[in-house]
Amino acid sequence: MWITRQPFLMNPVHHKVFPENLSAQMGTKSSYPGLDVFVCTADPFKEPPIGVVNTMLSVLAYDYPAEKLSVYVSDDGGSQLTLFALMEAAKFARHWLPYCRRYNIMDRSPEVHFGKDPSLFPETSDIQVHIVSNLIKTS
Repeated sequence: MWITRQPFLMNPVHHKVFPENLSAQMGTKSSYPGLDVFVCTADPFKEPPIGVVNTMLSVLAYDYPAEKLSVYVSDDGGSQLTLFALMEAAKFARHWLPYCRRYNIMDRSPEVHFGKDPSLFPETSDIQVHIVSNLIKTS
């Protein structure tokens, strides 16, 4: 057992990521391939809907052409609470996605972005009001 593991320790592989080279290889953003993202959930009590909403909003805020990006939510439990949370998230996305693009926000999950020290852009308080009102509705 020990001998089979040794070659991997003697020759480690280190990968470097160069996202700036993606646009050089792919050309314009219109030539990017279609991207389908599936978010799966089952029980709203074990996996709170706010986590599913944050995941969905993070994916929607990718720096990727909107016409090439599709997000599907699979709720195996068929929860009304998750459905309501996703409907509210769709309304909130109208404010959140332009906010992320305008200020080049890197942490695109609302929970992560506002959980840290929020850098006060002019619209930060408006976005936080939308988040709080949506949390109250889904709680």
